[in-house]
Amino acid sequence: MSSAEKKLVRLIDDDPMVLKAMKSVLVEEGFEVKTYLTAEDFLTEDANSILGCLVLDLRMPNINGLQLQKILKEREFHHPVIFLTAHGEVESAVLAMKMGAVDFLQKPVSPPKLVETIRKACKLDETEQWESQDKRIELLKKLSPREKDVIVKVLQGLSNREAGESLGISEKTIENHRNNAYRKLNVKSFKELQKKYSFHF
Repeated sequence: MSSAEKKLVRLIDDDPMVLKAMKSVLVEEGFEVKTYLTAEDFLTEDANSILGCLVLDLRMPNINGLQLQKILKEREFHHPVIFLTAHGEVESAVLAMKMGAVDFLQKPVSPPKLVETIRKACKLDETEQWESQDKRIELLKKLSPREKDVIVKVLQGLSNREAGESLGISEKTIENHRNNAYRKLNVKSFKELQKKYSFHF
């Protein structure tokens, strides 16, 4: 279906039969689906740049659902998270929602309910991504021409000294422009700058 086009649903559950059943329902609805038996596999393989959502089992060996949610928050994984559990733990549900989960479904969840929840989550992700991009464009407009020049050099991987030589200004001036640009763009590191703004230059 068109509403599911280019949306990736990531399913994590240590029960292969549950994964198979959910994947079958979602593929039939037109979603792209990737399944993972462990949180570790997901952290190693996932493509964070693809829009969609994450459906996550609460109880898993090693890294459980809430622990994974915390890790993803630290790694700036911005896609909506839906928790799925057979245990119906109210305290865990409340904690998951406080940490940003968009829904908490109890197993066995009906296919229509699963699909409806995932559609809403994917739509939310699409909206938030566009809003985020619009905000970044507005922040970029705050940069002076010289600050833009410096950020381009930084994104090319040049050091302050190399950027200064390239632009014909001192290393200290580069550092000042770089710090001002980071503040205006609301980033604290090169890694964050690269992730949020590299495609704008």
